[in-house]
Amino acid sequence: MLWRTHLVMGLGAGYMVAGFDPVLLAVAGVGSLLPDLDHPNSWIGNKIPVLPTITRGILGHRGALHSLAATLALGLLLGLFWGKNLGIAVAAGYLAHLVGDMFTRSGVPLLWPLPIMVKLPLVRTGSILERFVVFPVMILGLVYWAVWPMVSGYVWRVIAWIG
Repeated sequence: MLWRTHLVMGLGAGYMVAGFDPVLLAVAGVGSLLPDLDHPNSWIGNKIPVLPTITRGILGHRGALHSLAATLALGLLLGLFWGKNLGIAVAAGYLAHLVGDMFTRSGVPLLWPLPIMVKLPLVRTGSILERFVVFPVMILGLVYWAVWPMVSGYVWRVIAWIG
């Protein structure tokens, strides 16, 4: 999946576990981009080009970083050093990335180190389906689910005031 799709999924997961806390939403968003540290065309890989080379050389692409083990390790590590809520938020975003990648042809080694790829290949990364259906639907869903409840009272008051 594209980084934008992963980011929206991570923000949705962050909202599920942290509500509208901007710091924890940002942490979940960043967490959703971390599994692709091993790919040179990833958002983070474009910002820090040496990182994917090192990571991919050690772990390969869609290896350990795309597993539940990595999700738990990162969540626990950050939770121990920076607080439980931060650990949960980053793990939620990270897990959202894995769920997204499960819907691609490559799948993910969710149970790494077991060599089992978990996949339901419905979406091809960067395809028209992802760009013009999956991503917009996720944006609309996130807005409806997370933002609409906060602004709907104002919207209905304005409509009542106009009418």
